[in-house]
Amino acid sequence: MALNTAPLDNPFYYLENFRQALGWIAQRYDDLLDACERRFISEFAELPVSAQGLLVRMVMRKGVLFRASKLNYVEIGDPHGAVLPLLERGWVVASPPLALSELFQLLRRDELDQCFIAHAVKGQERKQALLERLQPLYEAPQSLEQWHPALPDAVFALTIMPLCDRLRLLYFGNLYQEWSEFVLADLGIYRYEKVEFSLESRAINQRADIDVCVQLHACREALDTCTELHALAGQVIAIQCSNPWLQMRRGKLLFRIGQQAERLQDWSLAMTVYRQSSYPGARSRQIRVLERNTEYAAAMALAEQARLAPESDAEVQHLSRVLPRLQRKLGLVAERRRSA
Repeated sequence: MALNTAPLDNPFYYLENFRQALGWIAQRYDDLLDACERRFISEFAELPVSAQGLLVRMVMRKGVLFRASKLNYVEIGDPHGAVLPLLERGWVVASPPLALSELFQLLRRDELDQCFIAHAVKGQERKQALLERLQPLYEAPQSLEQWHPALPDAVFALTIMPLCDRLRLLYFGNLYQEWSEFVLADLGIYRYEKVEFSLESRAINQRADIDVCVQLHACREALDTCTELHALAGQVIAIQCSNPWLQMRRGKLLFRIGQQAERLQDWSLAMTVYRQSSYPGARSRQIRVLERNTEYAAAMALAEQARLAPESDAEVQHLSRVLPRLQRKLGLVAERRRSA
């Protein structure tokens, strides 16, 4: 889809692009939208321009908590006035309760020192160290006004980010691309080829596909910092779908979980997820795991099965290396590897 490309002429260029995106989604995916999403698209168009612009600015930024002093945009004006229609609809909440860690993300170090002056120590102390020292003392969330009454600022919390994420998924076809790419496209940093899409070419064709895609993305994000790999694997295995595109994404995620399990030498978990994965190479990884776990007979049986119907040239190459090795370990006459 083509985007407007004159940001210097129109300070609301990002808003124009967002409007175009909503219109495109409504036209192309109306049959998949739920009542909340349809209502959002309809009511968004009725907002004052300043409120529309502020909401899009918030949606395009990271996180869901914003200081009013950091929402100063010339084209929008006073954020306290622009936010009022958003507060009325519940799309934004004023003075949300903040955990101590959230407060630390929002405030500068000098503001934190003033806020917790009663806990000051001599010498320099890192922000993270201060947070860890104060956490046992401040477990209950509070509003910014309660945390720091002397600070002349306000905090707003965006409540509709999950809804906007679903719309972003429908527009981009994934959750890796951000709304901020509108800005990069308008500035000429990102350029996209214009392509016409038919309804038949949609990757997502059922409402359930949206939920599956969101679940898979959340699990993929969790994998990077996961400490409970078994629980994460169970979540992904429990995700069922009939969409071939999503089945491939699920299989790829299970494949990555299997690789992580291998790094941890958790052979049982690795085998479990590889067996559930339809991603290319999963069978070869199963053979490797069985061999690493000294289950040579089982590895040999699976390798022989793969040789009868290899899935790819890559698997053929893998089998040419692993079969002779397994035969030697089983005391069999090893086949000679064929020269390439």
